[in-house]
Parts: sequence; structure tokens; C-alpha cells
Amino acid sequence: MEFLKFDTRRFFLFGIRFLFGSWLLYVGLSKWISMGPGMFVGYIASQFDKTWSPHFLNVLLAWLIMIAEPILAVLILSGRQARKVWALTSLFMFLLTVGQTILMKPDVIANWQFLVLVLLCAALSDPDPVRDDASP
Repeated sequence: MEFLKFDTRRFFLFGIRFLFGSWLLYVGLSKWISMGPGMFVGYIASQFDKTWSPHFLNVLLAWLIMIAEPILAVLILSGRQARKVWALTSLFMFLLTVGQTILMKPDVIANWQFLVLVLLCAALSDPDPVRDDASP
């Protein structure tokens, strides 16, 4: 229960790392286990094939989602290189937001909320500043 003694920033980052990382891992693995890669890639490609996006990019996007979600989740949960991992996750969330926008889905607002959350985590994940006792 050492995390209960963390300062506000560390407590927030610890909690979000555990909760968001666990959720993203579940979402990523469920695509592999319950849907399977073929069904998921086919579904995403069929949705985006109705738009101006070329089929090749739609398939590439689906595979990127399949691979990125569990990898980013494991990286978030590891806590290593937090700034880089959260920054990569924010780019991934932006990609998902753009995708929902292209599909003109009204639930794109949820993607914006996730994007803001992970960007906040990236911003707060600066290493602790070195304190100089001589400075005021």
C-alpha cells in the first residue's frame, strides 16, 4: 500500500497506468481471442471501404490496431519510459479519433476524452526534476 503515500502526480499516474493499461490490454486481447484477427481486420476494412480511404490502408489500420493495443498496454503497465509510451499511446488515440471522424461516428467524443487523458499522462510523466538546494 505504498502507493497511498505517493504525492498527487505520482498517485494519479500510478492509478491511470494500472487502470488504463489493464483496460487497453483487455480490449487488445479480446480482439485476438473472441473475434480473431481475420474477423476484426475484415470488419474494420469493410467499415472504412465505404469511405474514401483505400482498402490497403484500411487493412493496415486494422492490423495496427490489433498489434498496438496489447503492446502499448504492456508498455504502460511496465512503467518504463513512461513519457515515450504515453506519447505513443496519445498518437494511437489520435489515429483512432481520426478513424471515428472519417466514419462520422458520434461516439468519436469518447476517443477525444481518451486522447486528452493519455496526453495528460505524457505531460505529467516528466522525470522528477533534480532539486538544487541552493536555488530559492
